[in-house]
Amino acid sequence: MLVFHNDSDTSYANYAGNISSISSATTAITLNFASTVGTSASNDAVVLTVTAGQEEAAMEALAGAFSNLRAGMTVVADDKNSKYLVAGVTAVSSISVDNGAGTFDNVIPATFTTADTGGVDNRIIATNANSGSIFTVNAGTDAASTIYLPASPIDGWNAKWICNHPSDAHSITITENGTSTAFMGIADSGDAIDALTGTASVVIAASDFKLGDWFETTWDGTIWRFHGQFQTDASVAAS
Repeated sequence: MLVFHNDSDTSYANYAGNISSISSATTAITLNFASTVGTSASNDAVVLTVTAGQEEAAMEALAGAFSNLRAGMTVVADDKNSKYLVAGVTAVSSISVDNGAGTFDNVIPATFTTADTGGVDNRIIATNANSGSIFTVNAGTDAASTIYLPASPIDGWNAKWICNHPSDAHSITITENGTSTAFMGIADSGDAIDALTGTASVVIAASDFKLGDWFETTWDGTIWRFHGQFQTDASVAAS
């Protein structure tokens, strides 16, 4: 927990893991904390006063300190006792708590047309920046189609893919940027559990990506992990 006290008897504490961004301006550093309840996307914010000319150094020092914390509680700024975690910080300027904010998944509408993700006909292209997202897939196609997972994926890259429009009579092939790709996992397909192990691709058969079907892809640093649920028997296979 990171703790802040200003000189107006107002205090704030939140987990370091909830920091969504750190930014600087003249004589100020703003810490945004992702909120965890509510109905709108916004953040709690703590603004620290910083000595002019030391903004960049103080921001780097804070970022480094937050990534290496060991104690259960760390006082970042305490105006009452004039104690500050890093040099350059001199006060808590303001504390803003947004009780209406929440944590939200990033949702990406995706189709297989040139007007959508990737800009290539009959292809959805994911990038490293899309990690953690939910792709809502309109699987209507006019030819065999592909999903490209990111080239040179970051360890831990993951996404969930949900069908919001059933596929037409064309297959959907999933690879890492169009190259032969190793997969391992399982799919709950209709009345069976199918093992998915292959070194080329995962293929969803024509007309077998039904409304509500879903799968998840995760790069563990060595192989792509795949698991999902499909309504039709033998609808997905690895090769």
